[in-house]
Amino acid sequence: MREIDLEIAGQRLHVRTDEDEQYMRQLAAYVDSCMREVGKGQQRGLTSMTVALLAAMRIADEYHKAKGLGDEAEQVLDRLAEAVEACLED
Repeated sequence: MREIDLEIAGQRLHVRTDEDEQYMRQLAAYVDSCMREVGKGQQRGLTSMTVALLAAMRIADEYHKAKGLGDEAEQVLDRLAEAVEACLED
């Protein structure tokens, strides 16, 4: 396990992880970008907690939509595999 210092929205984070450092920095940069985008599009005076929660909601939405697409793709591949197997049996 390694220790990595990251920064998100001006906040320093000390993280212990088995993940690759570059990967962790990419994740931090993505979260930072989402928080900046959310903060920019909202009314002034939002707390950093509110901006973080709105960014988390946006990231969760992206994740669930991508997961849904992956699930749909898996179903299509299963149907195609069944069709190929049926053709090979004939």
